[in-house]
Order: sequence, then C-alpha cells, then structure tokens
Amino acid sequence: MSSSAKEFDRFNPQYRDRIREAVWATIIETARDPASGMVPLLNYEIYDALLQLQAMILASSKQAGSPAKMREISNDFAKRLRKHVSEFKKQYDDNGMPFDVIHTDEIH
Repeated sequence: MSSSAKEFDRFNPQYRDRIREAVWATIIETARDPASGMVPLLNYEIYDALLQLQAMILASSKQAGSPAKMREISNDFAKRLRKHVSEFKKQYDDNGMPFDVIHTDEIH
C-alpha cells in the first residue's frame, strides 16, 4: 500500500465529529414540527435510517465482501456502539442532558 493510501485509511476523529454533528443537525431539523417547534424523535425509525446509511456505505466497500467479513464488521460496530453509549451516558450523568427528553410512555 502506498503511503498516500495509508494516510487516506487512517481514522480521522475530527472528520467523524463533523459528520456526526451534521447528521444530528439534519435529524433535528427534519423532525422539527413547524407549528410547535418541538422535535419528536422517533427512535426506531432514526436507528433504522442510520443503519440503512451504514449498509449503503458498506455495500460499496471491499471490506464487506463476504458474510464472514460482515459478521466481523457487525461485531466491531456492536462493541463500538456499547462503548459510545457508555461514554455518552457518563457525560449525561456528569453534565446533564444536552437536550430535553419527554418519554411518551410517561405522558398522562
């Protein structure tokens, strides 16, 4: 592999953060109810949309060329998801939630 290819494949957390912030902002604006200004987040629909985006990207990837490789990638995603959830939960516990949450099952 050439040195330029190695540079290209190195993980870039700043790029990840820019993508995360842009996707989050787009979700918020897409979900915002113009009449009330509230942003109802339908969790499972959002999860599935994000999974579909991951699938679209992976489907074009050489790394996802076999069922065994896809299992490996899926296992890596699951580990990273658990790690990220744990980190955000700790952040929310320490600093509070960065947004208000109303659970619909708790509305009377």
